[in-house]
Amino acid sequence: MPEPALTLSTGIATPIYSGERDRAHITALAGREGVGAARFNTGLTRSRAEVRITPQIWEVALGGGRRCIGLGRVEAHWRLDELLVDIASEYPPGGCNYRIIREHEDEHVAFARDAYLTWTPRIEATLRDAVMRVKPIVTTGDAKQVANDITARLMRALQPAIDGFRAELRSRNASIDTTANYRLVNSRCPKW
Repeated sequence: MPEPALTLSTGIATPIYSGERDRAHITALAGREGVGAARFNTGLTRSRAEVRITPQIWEVALGGGRRCIGLGRVEAHWRLDELLVDIASEYPPGGCNYRIIREHEDEHVAFARDAYLTWTPRIEATLRDAVMRVKPIVTTGDAKQVANDITARLMRALQPAIDGFRAELRSRNASIDTTANYRLVNSRCPKW
């Protein structure tokens, strides 16, 4: 039997900017307790990466209810599916505050894109390696269950790379989400 084929589709969503939420709502979305004005978030960037795996299997009847089932191909989807940027409604477009908040949040957007692009080759290589390790099996079981088991196995193989992507993104974001950086950024506008 030929080796299984892998098709990986990738992509990065276009950021969606919103100025509909106020600082308190953005702070709640960020998961922080809003204690005093300094504890409020003025902006927030949320991103979500999605992985989907769809295996296509083949089977050969061996008689006696037994079948040989193998992996023919895998269609996978790895996408930075969501880039949502909130800028507090207290700071409308055109003002200094909006501009500074937007610049900061655009750094987060760039971090998400860069981390995604950095990890995409690793995701693909990890998935390709995992696909090649799937060997045909002889079973009397359900072909759909075999496909589900293959999907779960491939997702488990990908999990360390996905975790690595998330950890890198958290680290990049944390590098600019510091008290010192917020002070510096806020000092660029005369009034908050």
